[in-house]
Amino acid sequence: MKIIIVRHGESLANSKNISQGSGDEWTDTPLTKKGKGQAKKVAERLKEEDIEVIYSSDLKRAKETAREIGKFHKVKVEFDPRIRDVLDEENIEEFISKIKSFFEDIEKEEKNAIVVAHGSSCLTLLAITTGSREEGNRIVQKHKHKQKNTCVSIVEKDDKNYKIKFIGCKKHLDG
Repeated sequence: MKIIIVRHGESLANSKNISQGSGDEWTDTPLTKKGKGQAKKVAERLKEEDIEVIYSSDLKRAKETAREIGKFHKVKVEFDPRIRDVLDEENIEEFISKIKSFFEDIEKEEKNAIVVAHGSSCLTLLAITTGSREEGNRIVQKHKHKQKNTCVSIVEKDDKNYKIKFIGCKKHLDG
């Protein structure tokens, strides 16, 4: 089982350096022209992957990115509000709990998947795959400022253990 975790492309709020976790009109902004280009590049990068399902946050920026990736895969894109970005007023334990619930559900499916989400959701999902709160916290702290738009992280499962192959790769945007 392989899980490819992708942060969405640049959104209108990203381009204006506005936090999208405030629960206001900036929470659900679409991709910019640059963001659409990033989505095309990450889709091109992932087109040869053997994917059985694509999961996406139900917010516009993630949906648009997931649909672009989906053009290369004949699979359904499933939208899930549990992998939305953390909101400013949200308790961190509640946020972790809903990401963990999402992870447990996709883990039961045992399918190669792409998950398109937000910076905090992507890192939290990676942290959960370690199975250790301490190790998960180290990953979040080390990579929290490295989650660039359309960065790719890959986790693979062998038997019962998950191994993080890499975090936050953006080589498809270089050059």
